[in-house]
Amino acid sequence: MNKYKTIINDILNGIEKGQYKRGQKLPSIRKLSEKYKCSKDTVQKAMLELKWQHAIYAVEKSGYYILEDKIFQEETLELNPEDFQHLPYEDFRTCLNESLIGRENYLFNYYHQQQGLEDLIASTHHLLMNYDVYCKQNQLVITAGTQQALYILSKMDFGSAGNKILLEKPTYDRMQALVEKQNLPSETIDRGFSGLDLTELEAIFQTGKIRFFYTIPRLHNPLGTSYSLEEKKEIIRLAQKYQVYIVEDDYLADFDLSRTVPFHYLDTENRVIYLKSFTTTLFPALRIGCVVLPPSLVQTFLEEKSLIDYDTNLIMQKALSLYIDNGMFARNTQHLRNLHTQQTEKVRRLVESANLTCPYQISREKLIIRLEPEQLTTSLKHSLIPFELIETGKYLYLIVNYDEKFEEYLKKIVAYIKS
Repeated sequence: MNKYKTIINDILNGIEKGQYKRGQKLPSIRKLSEKYKCSKDTVQKAMLELKWQHAIYAVEKSGYYILEDKIFQEETLELNPEDFQHLPYEDFRTCLNESLIGRENYLFNYYHQQQGLEDLIASTHHLLMNYDVYCKQNQLVITAGTQQALYILSKMDFGSAGNKILLEKPTYDRMQALVEKQNLPSETIDRGFSGLDLTELEAIFQTGKIRFFYTIPRLHNPLGTSYSLEEKKEIIRLAQKYQVYIVEDDYLADFDLSRTVPFHYLDTENRVIYLKSFTTTLFPALRIGCVVLPPSLVQTFLEEKSLIDYDTNLIMQKALSLYIDNGMFARNTQHLRNLHTQQTEKVRRLVESANLTCPYQISREKLIIRLEPEQLTTSLKHSLIPFELIETGKYLYLIVNYDEKFEEYLKKIVAYIKS
């Protein structure tokens, strides 16, 4: 066996036998070359192969580290929701610690890079391809969460005659609040379980008053629905025809098991602004997101961003870059998908056994029940006080979160609806 394969096998066997622990630093390239009496190039080649196999990960100017040990691999075979709460935390803490090594240049000096840390832009650029979002790196901007991106977009001059923001009704509550608190000119269009009225959408676009249309095309918040491919193609066609920008909030792209393509993939005329959050696959405190902009809007966006921050948290950016590059992001996302699938099936069985006759949608975190306005009797309204109730004019949507009392609440709701 040649030295290259010997190094690989020895390290993999060491992991298997518990000789190496997760996060443990391997000997340097020089020491390994001396140990195996081979060139540094041979060792480097072995390290790259182990990295490709996701057995180790590299930290710039520091060395190579073990990604998963035997105990960790066995512990994560059967993962429950409580276990998962600690998994991304521990992984990200490892990356955060490594982000502090040998990086005094930007930690203790100003690093003016409004667009974002180059490492994270490169990592995110590669990651976005998994969501069928193809762009150039200079179209990417890292932000302090998608909320910051939405705020900047709400302030921007898009160079068009339109000054109104078009919102789906219902929509993401913080986007609704953003528009209302700033008294921004806006319009709404009803979105239900069956989607939008595309004739109405064209009539709104045709007025020439819309600056951009904010939409959550897949796994909508709060409805949990997704546009069909045909709907997306038609919305894109209308946006291009009437020169309207689409702000695509794809915050749950990681959990779209049907793998439908985003608006951005269908856009051929640079009308789509794509937003991606990392909060849903890590933890809320991370507050890092990215936006993919049409080339003509990048500079305007950066100028607006410069008014509210110098640069998004650099330490967290570097840690997130490591987290993506060493495979932790992909692995933990897959765990979340598995948990989501299990929970969805459990909720589906409960709903079917409860004989719920109203239209409903099972989303990632909650059950959405559609009610007719006449169904909202005084007794039902009183019984629904613990729940969120969204009124759109045409329908009422009852939001029931998945918690320890979900089954009890579901039976109670069904009983009231039938009475």
